[in-house]
Parts: sequence; C-alpha cells; structure tokens
Amino acid sequence: MNLGYIFREAFRGLGRNFTMTIALIITTGISLALVGAGILISQVTSETKDMYLDRVEVMVELNDDISANDPDCSSDACVEVRDSLQNDPDVESVVYRSSEQSYERFVELFQDTDPILVQETSPDALPAALHVRLVDPTNTEPLDRVAEMPQVSLVVDQAEGVRATADNLDSLRNAAFVVAGIQALAAIFLIGNMVQLAAYHRRDEIEIMRMVGASRWFVQAPFVLEAMMSVLIGGVLATLGVWAGKTQIVDPMFADVYASQLVAKLPDSAVWTTMPLVSLIGVILSGLVAWATLRLYVRK
Repeated sequence: MNLGYIFREAFRGLGRNFTMTIALIITTGISLALVGAGILISQVTSETKDMYLDRVEVMVELNDDISANDPDCSSDACVEVRDSLQNDPDVESVVYRSSEQSYERFVELFQDTDPILVQETSPDALPAALHVRLVDPTNTEPLDRVAEMPQVSLVVDQAEGVRATADNLDSLRNAAFVVAGIQALAAIFLIGNMVQLAAYHRRDEIEIMRMVGASRWFVQAPFVLEAMMSVLIGGVLATLGVWAGKTQIVDPMFADVYASQLVAKLPDSAVWTTMPLVSLIGVILSGLVAWATLRLYVRK
C-alpha cells in the first residue's frame, strides 16, 4: 500500500473541503472539550467527597438539662448515649463537648470571619453535644439508635452537606456530557457529509482506480484519514483549551476555595492524562464513522 499517496490525498482533501473541515474541527473540539471537562469534574467531585468524608463528623446535640448541668458527660442520660455510640463497631470515636466548650469552639471558628455573630451569641446558646466520627461516613445506622432517645434533641450529619455539594457537581458534569453528546452527534453528521462530498467530487478518479485493480480499502483510506486528521486537530485544540481554561480561569477563580480546602484542586497533569485519551477515542470513532459512511454510500 502506498502510504505516501494516502497521506497526500488526505491533506489535499482537508484543503479541498476547507470550510467543512473548519466546521468539523470546531464542532469536535467543543465536543471533546466538554467530554474531557465532564470527566475532570467527576474526578474533582470524587476527590472533594473523599476529602470531606475523611474529616466529617456527626454532632449529636443533647437536651437542655444535660447542657445546663453536665460539664463532663457524667450523668446517666449522657452516659447512655455515649456508651451506645462507643460500643458500636461502626463508630470510630466519640468526643463530648459541654455547652461551655461548644461556645469556646464556636468563638474560635467564627471570631475572625463573623465577629458580629459571635457578639450576638450568648455563652449558653449552644447545647452540649457528642461529636461522632464514623468508620464509614455514609453508614448512618449507629445514629438511628440514638436519634430517638429522649435526651437527644438533634442529630446533625455534616455528610449530608457533602452529598448535596457532590450532587451539584454531578449535575454540572451531566450537563457537560449532554451538551457534548449533542455536539458529537453534529460531528458525526459533519463527518458523513464531508466524506460523501469528497467521494462525490472524486467519483471519476475512484472509478478509474477500481478499474485498474485498486482495493476498496486503498480507495477509501484517504477519506477515512482526512476525517481522523480533522478530529485530531480538534482534539489538540480541545486539550489546549481545557488546559488554558483550567490554569488561566478556573484555578485563579477558585484559589481561595482551594486554599480553604472547600473543593479539591485537580492537578494540571490530570488534563494531560485525560484529554489525550479522550481525543484518541474521538479520532478512532471518527475513522469508524467515515468508514461506515463510505461502505453505505460509496459502492464502487
């Protein structure tokens, strides 16, 4: 097989169908960028969830009687709740904070960020509570046994907020995938139209080549390669675009969020790992689409 001829004809085809080639490059570039962005968002969601769940606690707030009269969880009512949790194999640790200790912790956390709130909160406003760390933060069965106890006024599961944040990130990822799917469908139609038009304009040449014994694959290879090269260019642009967007827009915008460890920061290497793989899959699929189009519409 004359590879030089195949590559030469593929490059000529890119120039011959210039406007359609540009449209295909742009469409596939956007589609691949959205797919890659969706995958990267999934990684951020997973790492953020792991980061939060690793340090998340459940706060079991106790009633007013314990909060007012029990500084060290020595009362029978408090001991009952604490022992029930400590004896559960799914509980990693249980720490008691009295009402006074809860207020001190509150002041420590918010005196710099919201001093007005601290000033307006009285020292006895916060209840005594048991701070519980679970072996598996997603398994809340140990809490179900104490939630109905009369001395427990409220169970605050911080993991619920983590799951809500993860769900929001998942929604953003899903939206990216939906738009990417629409763009990919448009790219498939563009590839089909480009291949059909290119084959139509060269129909006489194709007929002559077939008459002199050229194989079907040899005749079709330039058209397939042309489509794959267009998508490859789109993939390169998508990779550079996602990298530029992450480093120049997303990272500076979320610098404070990363510093506060509210969201996990994705390393730049994730882009260079994900996007080339996504682009490679796009190139392979474009070749298959072009080949299938030729098989369906080019019979000679």
